[in-house]
Amino acid sequence: MDMLSEDQRDALQELMNVAMGQAADQLARLTDTFVVLSVPRIHSAANISEAQLPAIMGAEQLVDITRQSFLGQVRGEAFVCFGPHGADQLAELMGYDEENIQQREELMLDVTNILSGACINSLAEQFEIPVSFGAPSVFSRQAPFKQAMNNKALQSHQTLIMEIRFEVKACQFTCDLLLCIAQETVEHVMAVIDRLLS
Repeated sequence: MDMLSEDQRDALQELMNVAMGQAADQLARLTDTFVVLSVPRIHSAANISEAQLPAIMGAEQLVDITRQSFLGQVRGEAFVCFGPHGADQLAELMGYDEENIQQREELMLDVTNILSGACINSLAEQFEIPVSFGAPSVFSRQAPFKQAMNNKALQSHQTLIMEIRFEVKACQFTCDLLLCIAQETVEHVMAVIDRLLS
């Protein structure tokens, strides 16, 4: 996974663009507003450096993080990192009670299900493989991302990491989705990409 050719990286980014577009569409339907996407970034956890870390990891602002596992021929974990007050902003946009912490956590888990589910299902369809999901859970509340899950934690996964940012302009809501694909299944991802390239 440290030896991605330029063609392989471009192909993976194209697959990610399709997948993230579907995830953004689902989020737009949930919030009934326009969602902006960043360009997907691809990292190898084994060689990730401070300069390559997701931007949110270097920031000191407090974030909420959720996680969801996915299983099959390609497996790993999806982490959704909600920007400062992101859950509050989204809850306000959707008319939730701002004092109800349980509602906010349920909303974060719903958004995690929507983003990771739409993205991973789209990738699985493009790879022509089945996939199943674990239940989403809250990984960390109101802590700097680097403190909650630093680069050593990512490196310990020995994974291929795909990162994208979603923004809902109507309420200045942002969240980052990190797809961490387990090392033992990266080979299958690369085989699919090589087949598509050929």
